[in-house]
Amino acid sequence: MSNGSTTVIGCLLDVSGSMRKALESGRSDERAIERLRAVLGAGLKIAQAEHRRDPHALMFVGVFGLRSKCPPAVDLCGVIEMLLSGHQDHRTGHDLLIALANRNNLKHITQYIRTKLTDDEARIVNMYLRRHPERVAKFVNAIPPPKTIRALAHRICDEWLQEFATLVPRPIADVVQLLQRLQEHPAAGGGGGSNDSNALLDMLRQYMYGWTPMREALSLSLDVFRKQPNAERRVLVLISDGHSTDGDPLPIAPKLQQANITLAAIYLTSNRGVTRRRLYDRAVEGWNVGQRTLFDMVAKVACATHPIPALASMGWDVPSSGECALYATVCSVEALDEFCSLLLSARFGSADALLDIIGRVQVDAFIDDKFVRTCNDPSDQGNSSTCYAHATAAVLHMSLLRIVGREGGCLSIETIRKRILKEFPAKAGGQNVKQVLTAATAWYRLRFREVDEEGARQAVLRRRPVLTTFRLSSSGWDKFCEHFEETAATRCSTLTRDHMAPHRSGPDGGGHAVVLYSCDPHSLTFLNSWGLKWGKDGSFSIEDHTVLELNSAPVCFYDVYWLESDLTEVERQAYDTEVYESLRARSVEHPSILELEARCPLCCANAPIADFRGNIRQAVCPHCNQSFTAEPGHLVQALYTRAGLGDAT
Repeated sequence: MSNGSTTVIGCLLDVSGSMRKALESGRSDERAIERLRAVLGAGLKIAQAEHRRDPHALMFVGVFGLRSKCPPAVDLCGVIEMLLSGHQDHRTGHDLLIALANRNNLKHITQYIRTKLTDDEARIVNMYLRRHPERVAKFVNAIPPPKTIRALAHRICDEWLQEFATLVPRPIADVVQLLQRLQEHPAAGGGGGSNDSNALLDMLRQYMYGWTPMREALSLSLDVFRKQPNAERRVLVLISDGHSTDGDPLPIAPKLQQANITLAAIYLTSNRGVTRRRLYDRAVEGWNVGQRTLFDMVAKVACATHPIPALASMGWDVPSSGECALYATVCSVEALDEFCSLLLSARFGSADALLDIIGRVQVDAFIDDKFVRTCNDPSDQGNSSTCYAHATAAVLHMSLLRIVGREGGCLSIETIRKRILKEFPAKAGGQNVKQVLTAATAWYRLRFREVDEEGARQAVLRRRPVLTTFRLSSSGWDKFCEHFEETAATRCSTLTRDHMAPHRSGPDGGGHAVVLYSCDPHSLTFLNSWGLKWGKDGSFSIEDHTVLELNSAPVCFYDVYWLESDLTEVERQAYDTEVYESLRARSVEHPSILELEARCPLCCANAPIADFRGNIRQAVCPHCNQSFTAEPGHLVQALYTRAGLGDAT
């Protein structure tokens, strides 16, 4: 790559006929332009964010779905560059073309240009002839017969876009500049008002709303990426309604994947009844063909990938499977902005250390605890009598770690376990975990709630490990231990429902307590305390909660958390200080958290979190300059998701 960048970003904007309603939403021309401006602004937003992250990145912006005589897709930045080539000259299109073509001051030439061409047509012909001066004489010589001049002008207007049929990756700074100028450029001879600023978009709009060559547009994008062999990070964002008219685009998706291109899609609709602020892990019944097409093409990412946990805290519905598609259904400018914040912040597989679990538990210490291994014999689980104390202590310890500057410090697993065993001594069959939790959470100003698998998955996705208890039959324990024992070939594989189905009934073989800490669409993964050589480095995975059930004894999940109201004033102040110091220290290395946008509850304007002023208690909006209390779902949850100050944390 000529500029040494290892990043190439692509953005494809569908402006075909099927998108007309979504882009214009049945409004007047002025409102239609505003909505189109917002869609083009999405490309600008992505470019600006990528420029902040990697000023050496390359980016291309393609527009497809133009009228029949236009190319399948055109390079938007190239088109903008041409349209703006004479932007300092505020004369009308007619005046510009007359100055170029009528240097001999022939009256009939002026008359024909003013009466036979629209101002936009004259402007385009002028720009084209300036790029191709060898055709000026042909144009002038064709003027006497009115039909000839109009036909030639129309042919030029139809053909000029052919020059931009190749998508060109440009330095990201150039893309930002061109897209900004498209948004801000006034019309010729105008006063710079809102109507003037629509001139270039109006000119582009004349060529929109044709067929939808999505397959060809994706293929052209694939060619661009293939010509950049040194690019390590490749992202393509598609804004469309998914209705292709040149064949099924789905076969292109595997080719994009094979080329290591991460595809994200935004389904744009005028239907305000669609579900908003939601990420999906599977197609929804009732979706149309276009929605399913886009969903089936895009990449899937783990819900633990930054900034998805932040969006979950801001009110987005995140699938509990632990995986989601880079797809959203968008019906408003605000929702489009918000999802673009996700796309530009999610580094598509990279983790932002700022959002990781604070003070992640020392897993080895939990798994390989000598006291537990002395008390528990994995071959005789019916007599396991202290796992309740160890697993409970681990989950409480992890919850306390999320309280920055906790008064009295963060107690160790061993200290918490000793107190539990003192108050609830070991006995055959263990103790009632719910009773233990009720007492222990009160000791440390924590809370808990019993949840189902869905609730457990949601807690884990929000960085809260979940205490889990289960009981198995005697034969079930035999199968469980056989599957995960140190010498078993299956010890790193997932234990399934089919494996355990024959063992759901029978004599109760005893219970056990473990810690759920990870999930994906196909499994739940737990920390156990039987040593690092057991299972997969001391952990194990199951297909779902029914794997660990007796017919008479369901699995129980306990989500342990705290609320802001549970903190002391000293802890709140310590938290504020720690967060500010961490943000300052990490913002250079991990700027993506500050690129997320928050919405002011007073003026309802969106802005990057970095633009808000004030403090954790009172934020000041950069748009209206009014202060507001940062409530969950506004600024604070996005800024401080790593520990949280609001909902259960």
